Amino acid sequence: MNSRHHDRPDPAGSGNPILRGVDGVSYACARLGEVMVAAIAAMLCFEVAARYLFNSPTIWAQDIAVVCQVWFTYLGMAYVLRQRSLIRITALLALAGPALRRIADGLALLIILAFSLVAVIYGWDIVADSIRLGRRQPTMLELPNWIAELPVVVGFALLALQALAELIRLPFAPAPDFSPSGEHAPTHAGPPIE
Repeated sequence: MNSRHHDRPDPAGSGNPILRGVDGVSYACARLGEVMVAAIAAMLCFEVAARYLFNSPTIWAQDIAVVCQVWFTYLGMAYVLRQRSLIRITALLALAGPALRRIADGLALLIILAFSLVAVIYGWDIVADSIRLGRRQPTMLELPNWIAELPVVVGFALLALQALAELIRLPFAPAPDFSPSGEHAPTHAGPPIE
């Protein structure tokens, strides 16, 4: 490999270890979410068998499954943003030129970043109150509320980091394609996009 080519700076930042680290955390959280989905299925199957085959329902399966569902939902948000798989309304943007599409994408990322930061701040207040007051869920298992509230803070913090990473990349990346032919999931199946 030509060393001159190797030493060229990467304008999109995919070689930047911090941006790659953000992508890696998003990817790892998405994979953890997949494990949680499998665990939820196993817990609910176990609960059905315990209840209807052995007439001995558990007090934990439903509560833990709900908590896992909340966690995997919020843990996956940053990865979904990185993959550009969030729901978008693009009827007018499909007709726009590259500069306007880039501006619209940047504005959307700024809104996501701002909303995420607000969610982290207010979410942390709720988690801290739950810990301080010892609030518990009104179920037989009586899990502490903060266990189901913390994923909101963690998920939106990860989403804010990913939105910031995408904003950094935006000026150097190709303009987003909002046409029907351009609206498809990325084809890579491995670790984060670089």
